[in-house]
Amino acid sequence: MKNKVIVLSCLLALFSSGNKAQAAEGRATATILTAISASKNTNTDTNGDLAFGVIVPGESSGTVTISPSTSNRTRNGGVVLVASTSGAASFNISGAANAVYTVTLPDTDTINISSGSNIMKVQSFTVYPPSGSAKLGADGLAIFTVGGTLQIEPNQPPGNYTGTFQVTVSYQ
Repeated sequence: MKNKVIVLSCLLALFSSGNKAQAAEGRATATILTAISASKNTNTDTNGDLAFGVIVPGESSGTVTISPSTSNRTRNGGVVLVASTSGAASFNISGAANAVYTVTLPDTDTINISSGSNIMKVQSFTVYPPSGSAKLGADGLAIFTVGGTLQIEPNQPPGNYTGTFQVTVSYQ
């Protein structure tokens, strides 16, 4: 019986000494950012629009490209550029201070602009500053610009061609 009491005492000591429950505490956190938004920047020579300017078509096709970083336009092929207002589209962004953002350009690489039943294509959209390196200022504001390339067919019919495209901004 003495052995049973010693064994029982040892077992009680073993179970009571090392199996005490320990509590740990964790935290849950969240950061809420100001919603990011974009609007056309109408304080530009082009009223914020992607403007290819006045163009004279030739006997062969050509292109006019607007650079988003400089708003300069260049031509290629059978087109002549006439001195006129041209430039990249411009957009204002507002959101959280110093946040990095990305710009998503049109879903398809090509949009149509038209004058009545006549159509030209705008493609190869580009953005400045490039997505991934674009950052809102300390005031939560920034401007980005969009350029592209206009395709002009031989002897393109005259007219004022217009169309729209969508851009989307989001936090990275």
